[in-house]
Amino acid sequence: MIGPLDETENANPFGVYVPESRDRLPATHVRPKADHPLVPWKDESHVHQWVDVDHAREQLDLFEECLQEELPGLLDPEARRGHLVVVTGPVGMGKTTLIHRCVHWAQEYIEGLVRPVVAMAGGYENLGDKVSWDRRGDFAQTPEINTAIRDRIVETLEREFPGVSLDPTFTGDDVPKAFSAISKLLAVQNGLLFAIVPHIDWRDAGGEVRTNFLKTWLSHAESRIVLFVEISHQNPRTAGEVIAGLPPNTALTHLSLGSLATEDTVKFTETARGGHPDPEDTVPSLVAIPSQGQGAEPAPDPWSLADVRHLRRECFRVAERQRLAGGRVRVTAADLAAPTLDPADLGRTPPAGRAPRRPA
Repeated sequence: MIGPLDETENANPFGVYVPESRDRLPATHVRPKADHPLVPWKDESHVHQWVDVDHAREQLDLFEECLQEELPGLLDPEARRGHLVVVTGPVGMGKTTLIHRCVHWAQEYIEGLVRPVVAMAGGYENLGDKVSWDRRGDFAQTPEINTAIRDRIVETLEREFPGVSLDPTFTGDDVPKAFSAISKLLAVQNGLLFAIVPHIDWRDAGGEVRTNFLKTWLSHAESRIVLFVEISHQNPRTAGEVIAGLPPNTALTHLSLGSLATEDTVKFTETARGGHPDPEDTVPSLVAIPSQGQGAEPAPDPWSLADVRHLRRECFRVAERQRLAGGRVRVTAADLAAPTLDPADLGRTPPAGRAPRRPA
């Protein structure tokens, strides 16, 4: 999730500008962040910062194929069916960035054909804390969460279509009827809504609440409505179990992210150098994972214990050190410190063959 470095500047190529931040403040008062989802549909500087790590390109291709196939039906009011995109994966693996990348591609694909409208109920970082807690500070009931998300989507529609009188159904107690009314409004305005449902930190270990939540939003996906829902999991089986609980429906696409590999650190750093490769003497030692002894299984890839967020921060840290030293900013994969954290500290399932550390 980085971009080519302008070698005429002593800059940190791994920093990400918060969208719209430079519109609100003078450029000298805005610094890029080491950790922020990429939002290429809103900030042009993010467009070339996206990198295919963790097989994200394959998932983007899957979304592209889906939208190309489903678009005629999405625009047909008689079909009364939109689309639900469920993005699953461990925390910090780039799910929010993948959603924004899908939206960016979709906007380009439908340009001149239909008006795209993007609603972010959880902001650029897709956080659900503003909708998942009630006024007492308790975790809200699912109907309340659904209503709060609907309200934020309606706020976006009010901004996008100023002067258009919205039916009272939009903000009524019947949320399904509200989405039917939204669908009709989009048809009249020739719009296609891409609504990003915020990531909710569900409290049920079995996943039943998550599955019911997805069922609800599958029903809200009416004509001209594409909904993105993000689900985090620690165990790869969890994603399959949650999705398997949904009714078979062609209006559903599942995009799945997994773990990093050492080769991803090479991709990440090479992209920041405009595709120029690492020095030959550093790559073999990084890509080859040493075995634990003759006849033993190969040692786990150390980067499988990390996430994209950790990788981005580590690249930013090294580049910032080079920048402040006044030298050339040129980060290679060899400059990065492989993670030494225990899987239990990262909050995810360890690779096969390695048991998690038990707390003392």
